[in-house]
Amino acid sequence: MNEKWINLIEEFEENGQTPEDIQMIIHFYDMMTEQHKIMKKYYEDMKNECSD
Repeated sequence: MNEKWINLIEEFEENGQTPEDIQMIIHFYDMMTEQHKIMKKYYEDMKNECSD
């Protein structure tokens, strides 16, 4: 694990979040990142279809 992740986890723990909370936050972030990629492609495809 790199230094940035270690610092982030320590910061979350200082704010009272448990390791499970941190896992849930990271998992949620991963899901939203993937969803963003899907939606971005969808809207780019729609834009390209409308301009054709």
